[in-house]
Amino acid sequence: MLLKFGKKSACALKQSIMSAYPYHDVSITAPDGYQLRGAMYIANKAQPKRILIIGSAFGVPQQYYKHIANHLAEQGISCVTFDYRGIGQSKDGVMAAKDMLMQHWGELDLESVIQYVQNNYQPSELYYLGHSAGGQILGLAPSSYRFDKIILAATGVGAWRAWLGAQKYLLAAMWYGLMPLMMLFQRGDFFHSKMLGPIPVPKHAVKQWVEWAKSEDYLFTTKHGLDLAGYEKIRADIFALTISDDWYAPQSSRDALLAHYSNSHRVTQYILPQDLDLKHIGHFGLFRKKQEIIRGIWQPIINFLNQ
Repeated sequence: MLLKFGKKSACALKQSIMSAYPYHDVSITAPDGYQLRGAMYIANKAQPKRILIIGSAFGVPQQYYKHIANHLAEQGISCVTFDYRGIGQSKDGVMAAKDMLMQHWGELDLESVIQYVQNNYQPSELYYLGHSAGGQILGLAPSSYRFDKIILAATGVGAWRAWLGAQKYLLAAMWYGLMPLMMLFQRGDFFHSKMLGPIPVPKHAVKQWVEWAKSEDYLFTTKHGLDLAGYEKIRADIFALTISDDWYAPQSSRDALLAHYSNSHRVTQYILPQDLDLKHIGHFGLFRKKQEIIRGIWQPIINFLNQ
């Protein structure tokens, strides 16, 4: 998934992206002792009562979500962003990179953030915004049932069979051809490619992602041996946003994912760039700082949370 941040170093990227908005760093300990790095955007500098956790897309650092996190804080909803293990500021820890899997981002990392928020703030309302992979792994966190409302943004199952038409076969070619070929040229424990975002990703997390994507029902396929009970335990209202020019998460894959949140009340919205006077939004455009995005995508999210 291509995401361009320019040619700044990781340090300069953090300074330029994070410094414009008020926040404070947080350190969160996962169940296995891994230290995760995150940021807390406090609404109105008060003790937060309504808190939203943002689950990042695959290979995307938490700083990317600072615009919407700050905007929500200005609307009275405090936000927590964080990096999964092996990503960004959480790159190094007690688990070796060669042992990191995508499932750990839900089972251990997201779980630890939920527990951190519950233990430190006791919010009256707890929300979640999952972007792409962040919407897929939600039910792997044992405490995901605690969310009162959930936004699933530009997300769906990655299984190629859930696509329609020619897209289905293009995606199959990616999973069975392109990705294995790219793996052959990777050295070390991290996958380096701007195709998956601006920063390296643990190689075995990528391998697991590809195996899920080649399966009939993505991570929900029985052979992967994951504990999927959490998906049925989620009873939060869900607002799922799909962008018409988002190749990575078409409506068919979104609906395949939503089917696994079977005990939730689900509402969807299909957004066309031209309705916002934009030529393109794509998989990542809905979190850019643009007035059109604020009015056309962020405001519906705020309306949903305020209902």
